[in-house]
Amino acid sequence: MQTNRSPSPEKIKQATASAVPMERERDIGVWRGSKSNLQYWLWTILTLSLHYWFIYRQNSITLTTRRVTQKRGNILTSSETSLSIDNITNVDVNVSLLGRLFNYGDISIQSAGSDATEILFVRLANPTRLRDIIFDLKDGKYDETKN
Repeated sequence: MQTNRSPSPEKIKQATASAVPMERERDIGVWRGSKSNLQYWLWTILTLSLHYWFIYRQNSITLTTRRVTQKRGNILTSSETSLSIDNITNVDVNVSLLGRLFNYGDISIQSAGSDATEILFVRLANPTRLRDIIFDLKDGKYDETKN
């Protein structure tokens, strides 16, 4: 009479340990889809276009002869802050090393009656020119023909 007995767990461990050496799994490489195809670039252009229309176009600083106005928001929400040129007390510009290379930086504008920054724009194109024109307007020295 034959019996169908399964091997004991110890015998299974011994058999697998002797057959396969225990080595840690290592990464050999990572492969990704190619960027040299039309679909990749169409998705990239679409994504950048959406960012431009939904966010970038909604954020700006407008300078007139009487006031500075900041518009902030996206396609769903927006807000606007305006300061009279006469009430501006301080304009701070911070430019990083990359900002110097690519001509962008952060600008913060404070007005009389407030200790906090009322207008703050991060990564603004040419912030030093905006600061200089604000101070020229404030001093009455702005010449439209030279700018």
